[in-house]
Amino acid sequence: MQERKTGAEGRAPGQEAVAYLQGLGRFGMRLGLERIRGLLERLGHPEEGLPPVYHITGTNGKGSTASLMEAILRAAGYRTALFTSPHLVHYEERFRFDGRPVSGVELAAAVEQVRRAAAALAAGGGVEPPTEFEVATAVFFLLVQARRPDAVVLEVGLGGRYDATNTVPRPMVAVVTNVALDHTDRLGPTVEAIAYDKAGIARPGVPLVTGALDPAALAVLRREAAALGAPLWEVRPEEAAPEARDPRDQGGPAAVATYRLRSAGPDGSCWDYRGPAPVPARWDRLPLALAGPHQVANAAVAVTALLAAAATERGLPVTREAVERGLAAARWPGRMERVRWRGREIWLDGAHNPAGMAALARTVAALWPDRRVVLVAGMLDDKDVEKAAAAIAPVAARAVVTEPPSPRAARAERLAGALAAHGVAVAVQREPLAALERALQEAGPGQPVLVCGSLYLVGTVRAQLLVPTAAPGG
Repeated sequence: MQERKTGAEGRAPGQEAVAYLQGLGRFGMRLGLERIRGLLERLGHPEEGLPPVYHITGTNGKGSTASLMEAILRAAGYRTALFTSPHLVHYEERFRFDGRPVSGVELAAAVEQVRRAAAALAAGGGVEPPTEFEVATAVFFLLVQARRPDAVVLEVGLGGRYDATNTVPRPMVAVVTNVALDHTDRLGPTVEAIAYDKAGIARPGVPLVTGALDPAALAVLRREAAALGAPLWEVRPEEAAPEARDPRDQGGPAAVATYRLRSAGPDGSCWDYRGPAPVPARWDRLPLALAGPHQVANAAVAVTALLAAAATERGLPVTREAVERGLAAARWPGRMERVRWRGREIWLDGAHNPAGMAALARTVAALWPDRRVVLVAGMLDDKDVEKAAAAIAPVAARAVVTEPPSPRAARAERLAGALAAHGVAVAVQREPLAALERALQEAGPGQPVLVCGSLYLVGTVRAQLLVPTAAPGG
């Protein structure tokens, strides 16, 4: 048997690359394009000349929407690349080609290229070191350059306007899934400010697709689209009444798509889609493997974005058959994901802010209208813990509160107090797996156990539930 080569401290190449990337986390998340532009210039601008790019941002649902778009494109026969963050278990999950994480050997080679470029920049002086996300973005561009897929689905890390992914010169379509208050310390204290930041991924003449329903957010997106000459495609539920006109609204939608939920259950949903005038698709009874009514909204945005892109000069066509196959086959771990463990059924969901928790509560109420769940919950301290707790409390009988494995974790007592204030019986168990064990002990027969509040928490629990599991790639 050939001996496996290892790097520093006996680690395999992929492990060494991941250690380098995670080590950059000490620099935190710093918005701005100066560092990433310098890094990409040193690398020969791999972000230029990419295959068709589908660029996605939004407060919630952007990862789910990205995964649905990738699944449909793959079902249509295209070779795909998908960049998302954060990962749940293995770092390689952030870089997927044709639905599979990149290998450790490929990751190591690309990381080494970026590491050398970053070192050369630093040697020149006067340049801040790049952040982990900036390096990961550059790594993805190099991987795409080497693999040459047919389509690239690119998820924003934070915001949009000053995000490292926003160095792509001209995507096929720009997507804003929705807009709500989150990351207000970085993106601004109002929905309008956050919408403006997310609208920064729009480009002149490139379709801008949004599922945003907030009138203030829509006013900003319409204004920015009009200023850029970007056709605006809005996606809304069929039953949604036209919103009141915002006096600051300087534009309007170029097209409106609608959707209607027919049925929802633990194994997914059935729904109808009505495309806008430019692509008058009238598709009834579409499948969706992802559970939760909110995922139907994400699916409608995904389909509309693909149709909007397909209508452009360089667009990749997609058919109803590809849409059906992609939506039926789509899997997105950690988003209302059902896992069986020790004969019990456990649900995992990465909802981590008030809007996400509200969507999760609606899903729980739809799936179990006559039962309340037992939560295993933990959040990050920079989230609005109190509002998130208020959103999820109505569907929770009790909660075992824990702390995600992150230096930004909120103290368990903070979330416990917020839930207790809304009548939820709470217990504190700081270690996540111990919290899950306790929740399973306290849950009655047939009572659902739901892990939520942070993707870091969900990833940690998921890794334990699915042991043994090998790292993807080599």
